[in-house]
Amino acid sequence: MKNISFKILFTFISFLSLVAPGLSTQLPEQVTVFIMGKYPEANIRFDGFIELPDKTAYLPILPLVYENHELPLKIIQTIPANQDFSKKPDMILFNNNLALLKIIKKEGEVLTVISSTEMPLKVKLGILPQDLVVPKGLILPTELKVILGDLKIPLKEKTDKEGDIAFYNKTENQGNVGEKQVSLLGKTTENVFKLPELEFLSNKKLYTINPRDNKFYVLNSQTGRIKKTITLSSVPSAMEVTPDNRYVLVTAAAAGKVFVIDTANDEFVKSIDVAKFPSSIVCLAKTQKAYVANKYSTIISEIDLENMQVVREIPVTGYPDNLQPADNEEFIFYNDYKTGNIYQLDPKTAKVTYLFQDKNVTKIGHFYRYVISLSRDQNTLTVFDLKKGEVIKKTDVKEKPLDLIILEKMGKILVTCAGSGELNVIDMENFDVIKGIELKNSGFPGKIELVQGKAGKSRALITDYDAYEVIIYDVDTEKILGYIPVSHIVGSMVVID
Repeated sequence: MKNISFKILFTFISFLSLVAPGLSTQLPEQVTVFIMGKYPEANIRFDGFIELPDKTAYLPILPLVYENHELPLKIIQTIPANQDFSKKPDMILFNNNLALLKIIKKEGEVLTVISSTEMPLKVKLGILPQDLVVPKGLILPTELKVILGDLKIPLKEKTDKEGDIAFYNKTENQGNVGEKQVSLLGKTTENVFKLPELEFLSNKKLYTINPRDNKFYVLNSQTGRIKKTITLSSVPSAMEVTPDNRYVLVTAAAAGKVFVIDTANDEFVKSIDVAKFPSSIVCLAKTQKAYVANKYSTIISEIDLENMQVVREIPVTGYPDNLQPADNEEFIFYNDYKTGNIYQLDPKTAKVTYLFQDKNVTKIGHFYRYVISLSRDQNTLTVFDLKKGEVIKKTDVKEKPLDLIILEKMGKILVTCAGSGELNVIDMENFDVIKGIELKNSGFPGKIELVQGKAGKSRALITDYDAYEVIIYDVDTEKILGYIPVSHIVGSMVVID
């Protein structure tokens, strides 16, 4: 509870810095204490601007969300790397996500800050204090444009021509030679500026829910910041996109409803009454039907996607959860959450066939002739051969596996293991763990959302139930590319074109 309260407090403080530029910016006390401990005569101005005794100046970059780390405050990254504060590095990143950028002044050149590929994405997605008194003549690198917020600071274009400067939201001196005028859309830079690290999300829509509030969030795909919030009548539990990408269906377990969100205008459309405690939902493109597992009843609800109405309640064996359609959509697999029995349902005939048993199932998958399941209790991935009618393998994975995604063309299965903070890579031929990738975050990683990028490249976005960030994983190189800071807990995420 203390951790949650701390995060909520600093999220609120960060939010105030965005929406109330008239208020003076107060750096966190531990940051002030850290700086004054190193330089007792340093001047920390009302707007957060830092000036050391030798006139070295730093701009504070406020994070979207302050991380809750145990004191004392620590520096976790610098540019150049591994430098002490006494060396006055060009960039300093603390373990609470706040960063400092040194103002660089070379003879005959303008005031600026470091431009480096080593700068973390969480710094580039931060924001300058919105009451900052901007140093005269300061020009920022183009890749730091998101940190502007509504401040009027010129940006240096990345061109072959030196001195080619773009002025964003600048109204004066419009006739100056060598200046290019660019207008903002609205009052935020989020609609204009794009970061190269998030290019794979360009022209895509991001939607998230979390298990701690009754909100449906629309995110800016280039910054991770909230564009719109839709308040629902109950806390959402799962969501699924319709085959045509037109609607997002969101289950509300406590209310016994499915909410319908129109992606064309990001508006709530209607709610659909289903049975008791809907916990899982899937959509089938062939029949244009959605199926909802009602965990506290023995019913799977069938929804006609053309008129968004329940057209049938299918009685099944056990209490259904974790729906998973077969590749050809002829069957739906599910587990009884009480017994762990896993079944195959024929939605046309309503015939239910028992397959095998697992314990505390968190996810079911299917490909070719195999049904696979994750057990959170046993920390295993179980493989059932539909042709042989038997379990052919149990593979040990790391602690608390929560989600999996099948990369059939690559012959691999990815499993998120929340307890160990690791991503397990499993070979689909022998079903062995061939690699463990440390996610290097302080939270509880959960769901995986695959994003098809340009030139056939794929990324996986891994949500986190506790760390206020989304992990970017490169499926092809098997590397963590970075972390998108978000201002709220993300339980599930969907990405659509």
